Amino acid sequence: MNTKKYILKPGKHQFAPGSHPVHDNDNLTDAEAEWYLKAYPHIAALFETSPKVGKTESPKDAAPEKSKVKRKRIVQNQTKSIGEIILQSV
Repeated sequence: MNTKKYILKPGKHQFAPGSHPVHDNDNLTDAEAEWYLKAYPHIAALFETSPKVGKTESPKDAAPEKSKVKRKRIVQNQTKSIGEIILQSV
């Protein structure tokens, strides 16, 4: 039994703005669905959640969260005039 990870809601769907609604469950692969979801995240509402038959995801199987990194704030201590910059470059 071939189960798909991404299942569309019934009907034909338009993914890219300005394109025709041509996508349905018969012609969309999981790889294509992943690509479209990365390129157009707003289309996530067009997909149903696929049931996980006989499989539950344990916390160790879940993707690890990225830790937040503090960014250093760049502070300019001294403002130079154009004349000072020109004199330094000569």
